[in-house]
Amino acid sequence: MRAPDESTWVRQAAQGDRDAFARLVDLYWDKVRRWLFGLTGKQHLAEDAAQEAFLRAWTNLPTLREAATFRVWLFKIAKHCWSDARRRSNAHPNVALPEELPGSGTGPLSEIIGEEAHEQLELALAILPSKYRAAYLLWTQEELPYAEIAEILGITEETARWRVCKARQNLVQAMTPYLQAM
Repeated sequence: MRAPDESTWVRQAAQGDRDAFARLVDLYWDKVRRWLFGLTGKQHLAEDAAQEAFLRAWTNLPTLREAATFRVWLFKIAKHCWSDARRRSNAHPNVALPEELPGSGTGPLSEIIGEEAHEQLELALAILPSKYRAAYLLWTQEELPYAEIAEILGITEETARWRVCKARQNLVQAMTPYLQAM
């Protein structure tokens, strides 16, 4: 959900107002960093890419035509920062979910089962191709509509839907042996 003053902050920041841009950073830092973490699997790489994305946004903000498109524009910049870093490192991501995710049950058995399920989900996410993982994380973590996912990733809306669907199918397939063994 967007803050009611977001468009105002974008317009003010585009005119050089650092305080307005700081509000935008406060609003989007965790969202961008969390998405990049899901793509990179490494906290320091996600933070570096997020910092680079916000620096690029600050520099290029005067070129943004419509303040209402800031969120999509920012995630597009973050995607480019991630792609640039990936090209530089030529490394394959090893995805782990953030530690601060809440557990689903109570008691020692629930905790053990929850930890094991969490580990299995981490493994399943790690083997997803990055194009599916990128769309899936925007859909699940940021709850973005398919149209915005498509714009961020530079694909059609139908392709965004297909990638999320394919990611879900792959995750179900990867998790099935674990779930059947329970």
